[in-house]
This record gives sequence, C-alpha cells and structure tokens, in this order.
Amino acid sequence: MTSSIRPLAFAGVLLLLLPTAATAQSSDREAVDQVMQTFMRAYRSADNTLAKQVFRSDGVMIGYSEARGPALASRTGEQFAEGFDGKPAANEAQRKRSYQIVDVARNLAAVRVNLDYPGWDGVDYVVLLKTDGQWKIMSKSWTGVPK
Repeated sequence: MTSSIRPLAFAGVLLLLLPTAATAQSSDREAVDQVMQTFMRAYRSADNTLAKQVFRSDGVMIGYSEARGPALASRTGEQFAEGFDGKPAANEAQRKRSYQIVDVARNLAAVRVNLDYPGWDGVDYVVLLKTDGQWKIMSKSWTGVPK
C-alpha cells in the first residue's frame, strides 16, 4: 500500500510545481520584453541613460557591414551606450525596428532584432543574461547590407 502512494504523491508534487515553472518562465519572458522595449526607446530617442539601463557595461557589441568597410566593429557595452548622444538620427521617423524573443532558458535569453532603415537592412542578435535578479543585454552582434 505504501509503495503505491509514493508515486502518486510524487506525481502530485510535480503537478503542483509545473505551474510555478511556467509562471517563472512567463515572468522572465515579460522582463526580457521590458528590457527590449526600453532598448528600442533608447534607439528612437538616442538616450544613453536608457541604453545604460539595459546594456551591461562589461557586455560586448560586435558586428560587420559591407557599407562600413571590411573590419569588424567592436565596442564594450559602456562604449556602445555612450554612443547614444541624445540626438536621434535625422531619418529616425523612417527607421523601422522589430524584435522577436527567440528563446528564454533559465537566466539566458536570445532576441532577434530586424532593422529596416532607409538605405540599410540589418539584423541584430541580442543575448540577455539574468544576474542578481535583473535582465540585461550581455552581447549584441549585428550585420547589415546596403539597400
């Protein structure tokens, strides 16, 4: 009798824990979405305070675009955020950005950002890391081509 109760008790505990795990994943996904919304606002407004809120200072940004020459562009998160000078691009109203959260796995998330700018199409892959209970952008890799 005792041996048949144990599996049932174990199954009951698992059923109780599943909603908690799903809720944690959902709240993490929402937190990642909030970070990305702030990041998109930083782009639109060129506000380095917003960029610093979401990008780890020890993070890295690296990318390549034929339009910018043959070398890879690489900066720390801090250098990247400092590039937001409070003056939006002259063609900001024509720039279109969208993002898709590709995956959230424990304390790691991946996001694809599509950039449709006048004269340029680009893609960013952004990796976020949750440390000390806070999601921040750890890396941003990008590529783009002239239109």
